[in-house]
Amino acid sequence: MKYLLVDDDESIHLYLKDILEPFAATDSALDGARAIELFEHSLAPGGEPYDTVFLDILMPGMDGHAVAARLRELERGRENGGEFKLVMITALSDTRNLSKAFFKGFASCYIVKPFEREAVLNELRVNKIIP
Repeated sequence: MKYLLVDDDESIHLYLKDILEPFAATDSALDGARAIELFEHSLAPGGEPYDTVFLDILMPGMDGHAVAARLRELERGRENGGEFKLVMITALSDTRNLSKAFFKGFASCYIVKPFEREAVLNELRVNKIIP
């Protein structure tokens, strides 16, 4: 198992890595461009594709919805393999962003900040992202 965590807040990286690393190797990106670069590298011959991408919506430059669209596009161009699970991590809980995440980004789940450890773990278990 391999996860990609994309958020412009380093404290979120530290917090979620602490939760996720017992379950899978976790790479990090502080912006959308770096996330796309890591994702492309994971799909290259000899690479190990990500099983799950944790993605913030509000980021400078390219927002999480745009990053999700690009990652899904890259994924469709791949010959073999299934879809990665997308976990949106954000402070936004409005209907427009929820709908966009699930229906355009094909998100598996949506976790609203601030996080509580047990709530995050429960959501990830329900969506079969962790055992």
